[in-house]
This record gives sequence, structure tokens and C-alpha cells, in this order.
Amino acid sequence: MYRTVSQIDSATNLLSVLFPAVFHRVQLPEASVEGRPVYALRMRAGGGGDRRGVLVVGGTHARELMNPDAIIELAIDLLLAHLNETGITYGGRVWSADDIKVIVGALDIWLLPCMNPDGRNFVMTADDLWRKNRRVNAGTPCIGVDPNRNADIVWGVAQGQTSCSPCADTYCGPSAFSEPEARNVRYLLDTARMVSFVDVHSFSELVLFPWGHATTQSTDPTQRFTSLPTGTCTASIPSSYHEYMTPRDVQRFTTVSARIVNDIAAVRGRHYTAEPSINLYPTTGTQGDYAYSRHIADATKYKTYGFTFETGPNTGDTRESFHPADPTLIKRDAKAAILGLMQQSVCAIELINTSVSAVSKLATLRTARDELLATTAAGREWIALFERVQVPLISAVMSDAKLMQEAADLIGVATQRLASEASEFSAADAKRAVAVLKKLRKMTRIRAVQVDLDATADRIGKLSGKNMRRVIESLMSQRPGSVRKPAKGKKGKRPGRVIRKEKRR
Repeated sequence: MYRTVSQIDSATNLLSVLFPAVFHRVQLPEASVEGRPVYALRMRAGGGGDRRGVLVVGGTHARELMNPDAIIELAIDLLLAHLNETGITYGGRVWSADDIKVIVGALDIWLLPCMNPDGRNFVMTADDLWRKNRRVNAGTPCIGVDPNRNADIVWGVAQGQTSCSPCADTYCGPSAFSEPEARNVRYLLDTARMVSFVDVHSFSELVLFPWGHATTQSTDPTQRFTSLPTGTCTASIPSSYHEYMTPRDVQRFTTVSARIVNDIAAVRGRHYTAEPSINLYPTTGTQGDYAYSRHIADATKYKTYGFTFETGPNTGDTRESFHPADPTLIKRDAKAAILGLMQQSVCAIELINTSVSAVSKLATLRTARDELLATTAAGREWIALFERVQVPLISAVMSDAKLMQEAADLIGVATQRLASEASEFSAADAKRAVAVLKKLRKMTRIRAVQVDLDATADRIGKLSGKNMRRVIESLMSQRPGSVRKPAKGKKGKRPGRVIRKEKRR
């Protein structure tokens, strides 16, 4: 029914040997506590360096048997779809052939199906409810450290479902990253430019995101985990403490999670809940929080959006919930969730520029997005609009070389204009941009996408002739769809245009 550690290793080996143009297997630097090799699989199609990466981890908790199998099966599904130029269908959710082409052609997909091989082997041979790894805890009769409490993010603070007792199922270990299995995950995050991370667990039908140690707030940036005292059972987090997250990242986590929930629901109608991890229970030292926290603790690290999936329902029977007699349908939900995250991790602007070899300083665009637009509610709505429309449109753009070149040229123009705030966004610039938007509109029958494109074209038309400072200020102050309405004066005259007050959606 469920694959053994040897069978999982054989599957990753076969994929890499038989399809070396698509898969590359990496033996990670550290063997498990009991000396087993640990393997990761990188999947990609085509060339190109410094790709955006997505890291998918399974088997962190030994008794959660479904997810390593689901990850291996997803790799096979992606391979077959890529080779046969077909799509992937899970129940009622369909990814087209073009969708799959973009995913495997744009991303480095890193798969670590079985992060904790010793624990999985113990579950399948001795104790089917074992959770931890197989570390011998010196000076105690107890075995095991919880790999999902061992990361260096508020490590060693015992609260909620984190313990400092070596005998507990949620034992955090003797020090942060004391466990080789946890260090292997850190190595992968250090090695590639991971934009997304997911640790796939069971059970409860949840899509979780940071934070796990405290509730989130977006007003006081002085409350950061880097100032919290840590260490095994030497500190606690006061109830008045709330962890800071930028409004932009709150938006990113909530919108991506909502889309993943929709992807899962489309499969067979299962309704997962998207929420911060602390809503399930308080935790510290988790992998999802660590993946995201790295860029905050060390500004040289790349920002990685970290998620945790809890697959399958609570059936009322613990064993059946962790490893059901027939996990087929749950694995299908899990694969849809992972594939949905991959699709949400593609960046259209990066992909267009790479594909046409355009010379564009994307850092300029990122700065405008993160340091300007993302600082206001209206600006964040424009960011969300772009992220909404890119997913259904990117495959169509990639299949039209002329349109892709036009899009790349526009990105280059935008970069040049942004380099100098005094530069004018000319009527010619606006005309070119609107023409591209009209072409994109003809490529979709999705009404919501058409509305977003119309709103963008309308705003661009009103911005021509303004310098870039005015353009950016307009986007930061007026949300998509907000319009200027003339106000009636005395005797029916319209003395001037006024801006309608913005209402939050």
C-alpha cells in the first residue's frame, strides 16, 4: 500500500537515470541519525540559470505516510504531462498542457519526498504512530526529536505544541538544527533561490502559513522574533506580543492560500481552511516559519514564502487519519495543492524577460512594487490584480512570440522610466501598453480577468503625459476600478473633477 523508504529511493533514482534531461537526484550532505542517505530530486525542463525554486518536503513526521507517496506520484504526473505535452487532471481541477509547460519550464522544482527516513522505516516495521526521528537522547531512556520543532525560529521556547522534554512527541531537541534531517532542509534553502516552500503533513485539511509562535500584526515593525529570548525552556512569549509581518506579505500569504484552497475544492469538493499556523495551535521551531523568517533574520537570504499543508480529514480514528486504508483521493487533493502552489510561484515578468533575453533591471520593478506600491492599500490591490491575471494569461503569452516580445519591450520601457521619477510616461507608452492589454483580453474568456484588464487599460489611458512620480502616486492612492466623477456645481455646471472616496473591499 505505502512505499517503503527503499521504494521511494528507487523511484527517485529511476526518474533521474531514465530522464536525466528532466530530473537530477541529489544526495543531501547529511545522512539520517541511523545513517540512511537522504535524497532530493530537482525537476526542470529546458535551460536557464538562477531559476525561481519551489521546495516541497514530505515525511517530516514519520507516521504521516501518504504525503511522501503523493510527492513521488506528482513527479511522475508532471513528467508524463511534460513528455506527452498534455495537461494534468485531478477530479474537477484541470491544468492545461500550456500550464504544465510553464510550470516545468519556469521553475526549479525541488522535491524531498522523505525527509525523515529512519522514522518512516520505524513506522512501517515497529510502531505505526511514531512521529519523531530516531535520535537517542543522551541521559534519558527516550528516543527521538521532532524535526518540525528543530529549526532556528524562536527555537526552544516551550509553548503550545512544542516541548523541551526528550520524551515528548514534540521535543525540540538539544539545540537548534541539532538534527541532520533538519539541516538537510536548511541546506536546500541555502542552495537554491526558493520562492516558495511547503512542508506537507497530515491531517486536518488545512493550508497554514506564518506565524506559529504569535498572532500577526502589520503596524509595529519593532516586534520581530529576532528580539525574542530563546533557548530550551528558558523563555516564553508574552500574550501581549504579536509578530510583525508586512501588509504586502500578509496579502501574499492570504491570497495564495485562498487560491490553493480553491484548487483543492475543485478536485472533489473538499473544503480546506487557510489560516495562520497559530490558529491550529502555538508552535516554535517549525520548518514553514523558518523558511519565511530567514530573510528577516539575515537580509542576505532570499525571501521564501513558507506554507504547511495538513492533508486529509480527521476521521475520529487516529491511525485511519494518518494512514487511511485507501489514500487515493486524499493524495489527489494533496497533489492539486502542491501543483497550485507551483503555479502561483511563477513570475510572468521574470519568465518573459528570460525567454526573450531582454535586458531589464528587474530589481527596479521589485523596488517599485515592494517599497512603493506595497505600502498602501490601493497599491497592494494593483499588485494583487497583476498576480490574479498572470496565472490564466502567462501560458497564452508564452505561446505567442510576437506578443511576448511586445510585453518584454514594455517591461524595458517601464524600467527605464522608473529609473528616473522625472521621466514622462508618454502618450506613445500608454498606447503601446493599452494595445498589449487589448490583445491579452482577447485571449481569455474569464470575465473576472477581462474586468481586471479593462480597469488597467482605463487607468493607463489616464496616466499618459505624467511623470513617473505622478504615475506611481496615482496607483498608490487609487485602487483598480476607482474613477473620477465630475461633481455638479450651481446651475448644473461641473466646475472640476473630484476623486471618489476609496472604499475598502
